[in-house]
Amino acid sequence: MRSILLFSAFVAGSVAVGAQAADAALVHDLVTFTASGFTSAFGEPVPTDPVTGSFTITFDPTQTYVDQTVGITLNSLNISLGSTLAFDYSPTANSHGDADELVVGGLQAGADSVFLSPTVFDDFYLHIFTYSSTPTFQQLGYTTSSATADSNYFFTDLPNSGAGSVTVTPITGTAPEPATWAMMLAGFASLGFLGYRRSVKARGAA
Repeated sequence: MRSILLFSAFVAGSVAVGAQAADAALVHDLVTFTASGFTSAFGEPVPTDPVTGSFTITFDPTQTYVDQTVGITLNSLNISLGSTLAFDYSPTANSHGDADELVVGGLQAGADSVFLSPTVFDDFYLHIFTYSSTPTFQQLGYTTSSATADSNYFFTDLPNSGAGSVTVTPITGTAPEPATWAMMLAGFASLGFLGYRRSVKARGAA
């Protein structure tokens, strides 16, 4: 029985270590943002100013993502979005952004783009520099189907115009607590003990 209990403890410990190692590289964040001082690319009145919103994101900052829809959830946005929310990220610079830049936006034209004339969509993009170290608002642009195709693009970017900010709050509690691992360990040990007792009874009956 002792060997069975020790094996059960080893299995439970291995599961705990493996899960913690797999989870260590991931970031789990609540991101809130605001942008103001929008400019029309075509000299038209700006329909919404400021633009505010928040999303929850989970990803591995050592990996590259393009138009990724898994791992991101839109919590709030005060402009319309006509497609699924997506994001781009890479630890090195590429055609979708700088190194360690997180780009979030609608999937209609890709996370880092919006369609202009002649087709009109409800869409936006948000660029956040140095996400893994000091997340910094860089720019936000949007289009709206309520505007005509020839005037449908509004933007703000730093340091050229407008203002903006982002707040990144890590989400804790995504991995099981030590007490949970202890309960799992006890469960594995109990299963091992029950299996041992059944084996002894079976041999006795034989």
